[in-house]
Amino acid sequence: MNIPQIDIDLVYHVDESVYSLPNMPDPRIRQAAGWVADQFSLKRLYVSIAIVDDETIQEVNAQRLGHNWPTDVISFELDESDDSVEGEVIASVQTAARVCAAAGWAVEDELLLYVIHGLLHVVGMDDADEAQRQAMRLAEQSCLLALGVAQAEQHEQRFDSVCNSEVEP
Repeated sequence: MNIPQIDIDLVYHVDESVYSLPNMPDPRIRQAAGWVADQFSLKRLYVSIAIVDDETIQEVNAQRLGHNWPTDVISFELDESDDSVEGEVIASVQTAARVCAAAGWAVEDELLLYVIHGLLHVVGMDDADEAQRQAMRLAEQSCLLALGVAQAEQHEQRFDSVCNSEVEP
């Protein structure tokens, strides 16, 4: 088995006194990147990951995608070859803090889900239609299970109800 080379630049751009995450940086983020690289048979995955607040992600969303609202995660594939991918993931800890109770797990687990979702987009998965969405949920759940995240087995069933809930910014 080929062990993929994983290069991660992980930066937290948040006020730690407001968003205290117990494992900063969360070691599961590197493990998730390794899982994704392995599942997609990559020899190299380079990703820049920024953990930000809603104000910052809204600015990025407006500037880069033309959407003037906060969101959970934004990702971009920057470069891709046969067995190597470079990308960027920006995830909102503020959204994770707001949504985690409805999801039924800790803020760091919700944030990890956002990073996994972004990584899956970086390596080419999409969720534009129902079949793609289902495949994305299953991949997220498989990664969460591989990382030993409590309640990961319920992720697929509860995802749409959490996303469609009345959790307001």
